[in-house]
Amino acid sequence: MQFIYLVPENHYSILDQTGKVELKDYPELKDMSFEYNADLSVEYIEPINLELEKVNFRFNDGVIGTVEINKNLNDLKDFAEPYIDEKTKEKIIRKIYPLQKEFLRILGRNAEVYDSLEDGRFYIDIYIKDLKTNKTFVINRNNIFLEFESGGPKIFIPSI
Repeated sequence: MQFIYLVPENHYSILDQTGKVELKDYPELKDMSFEYNADLSVEYIEPINLELEKVNFRFNDGVIGTVEINKNLNDLKDFAEPYIDEKTKEKIIRKIYPLQKEFLRILGRNAEVYDSLEDGRFYIDIYIKDLKTNKTFVINRNNIFLEFESGGPKIFIPSI
């Protein structure tokens, strides 16, 4: 028995196992991590006065690409309905910033750069600017696993 399915386009998937973001200077920022489809997910409570400045893609110790964003967190795309945190009773706002096109640009539409990276670690640094103080801080996502899948027909043969 085999199944044929179609992957619509080349894409990267991401597994972010870094853990939850906890910033004592910015308790209103509850979490910032990556979804499986490479969207940057942000959770916060209002009011928030922070800007998503840029994202650096790093391999080992070198920057291999940068995405300039410069958007207020409030202006990012809604991800899902807000929810109430059971412990704190705070209303949590959820937003996303899609990065799939940037992964393709930086790592290659056909995994050219991605395939050339030999053994090593992949990191993503997220630069956030405090709009009140103009200070920038960095959130390091340092437990990242990437996978590239090419578009087109695929055959799946289940093991029985």
